[in-house]
Amino acid sequence: MSGNDISLPAGDPFAGFWRRAGAWFIDAVLIYVTYLLVAFFIWDDLLVQTAMQDPEGGEVFNSYVPSLLGLLLVGVGTLVYFALQESSRVQATLGKRVLRIRVCDYNGDKISLLTAGYRAWPLWLPGLINTVAILDFVVGLASLLACLAVAFTKRKQGLHDIMSRCLVVKRQAVFSDVSERFS
Repeated sequence: MSGNDISLPAGDPFAGFWRRAGAWFIDAVLIYVTYLLVAFFIWDDLLVQTAMQDPEGGEVFNSYVPSLLGLLLVGVGTLVYFALQESSRVQATLGKRVLRIRVCDYNGDKISLLTAGYRAWPLWLPGLINTVAILDFVVGLASLLACLAVAFTKRKQGLHDIMSRCLVVKRQAVFSDVSERFS
């Protein structure tokens, strides 16, 4: 049985906002936990320790914040994570796999590594720009709006999907059924 013989599940073949947000949350937790493990146990330059003193009791509280190097590493790591996985044979990050969705082009085929990296800009660009206050705000807002568009477009595409000519569909979607929605 080929992949095109799979029947379309009931309902819309496009992955909706909440399913995509859930996949992003899973991926974000995986990226952040990996970053913290590397920062605490392998490469301590990725975090900066700050100390704050309690004005009443005199206790000192230590906290850790990402260093500039840490922010850059998270941005580049996020780009690599999304680009490699979404351009792979499975067409999905680990979070998308858990929620049974995949990324494809308008023909239902897997996307290239370059397209996957370009498509993921709302996820990795804020991490790279995080050091410049006003630019960070502007890029963060643009990224948020690009992702929120998923909730309001007919094909449940974010701005980044439209720009890269990609769709995010349910894993079992038969692409001929998806392409009918374009007419």
